[in-house]
Amino acid sequence: MSQTVVSESGKTVLLATFYVRHALCALDAAGIQEVIRLGPVTPVRHAAAEVAGIVNLRGKIVTILDLGLRLGFPAASPGREARVFIMEDRNEFVGLLVDRVDEVVEADAGQWAPLPSNLSFVQARFFQGVCRIGDRVIALLNPAEVLAERAT
Repeated sequence: MSQTVVSESGKTVLLATFYVRHALCALDAAGIQEVIRLGPVTPVRHAAAEVAGIVNLRGKIVTILDLGLRLGFPAASPGREARVFIMEDRNEFVGLLVDRVDEVVEADAGQWAPLPSNLSFVQARFFQGVCRIGDRVIALLNPAEVLAERAT
């Protein structure tokens, strides 16, 4: 299922949507290198709690961040539908562990609304805004903030 929200200007962006715990989130699809299944992960001693570990992906060492923990959600064991979004940050590959991939949608950049005021600063800094597509509300992540200050 694919839905489109288009403005009068016709400018749209592709968003990869996914679930983190029960929250529907999105990243700009242009920033995602690939999506992989979660395989064996090597733990990293003394790393921050959100660092799930590292993996070797075709000869590249990739740090895997548990996006749920990074966003302040309670810890949860990855299920069968868990996936890792591979992104490049400062010439390093980073994987964001999500609970379930949903779909790629086209959304008009002008349709985004500000975040609700009831979010704490700690939570709000990770998001760029929210958008309604059909009957669903999608929270757009700010990858620069999500990847900032990561411990590897």
